[in-house]
Amino acid sequence: MLFIYAKLNKAINYVQGMNEVIAVLYYCFWKFGSDKVISQEYLESDLFQCFSNIMSELKDGFIRHLDNEENGIFGRCKTIDHILRVMDPSVHS
Repeated sequence: MLFIYAKLNKAINYVQGMNEVIAVLYYCFWKFGSDKVISQEYLESDLFQCFSNIMSELKDGFIRHLDNEENGIFGRCKTIDHILRVMDPSVHS
């Protein structure tokens, strides 16, 4: 699935960390699929669609030339740092 995603999204390609996103999704789909909540017949295609939708929200964090932008990984870290500093200074320190 990661290979196909990388081929379909040339601007992002594959970046380490995507496997962790899809692993959590795969576990959830497998777990609930075994309870017949999710159809096993379409598990992989549903999983791929879900992963693609999540990546549309997260993709800026995986694009290297956006690292220093507000939506890039460093910008997101600054936002989290600010929230922690304001909301819970002991955790921040």
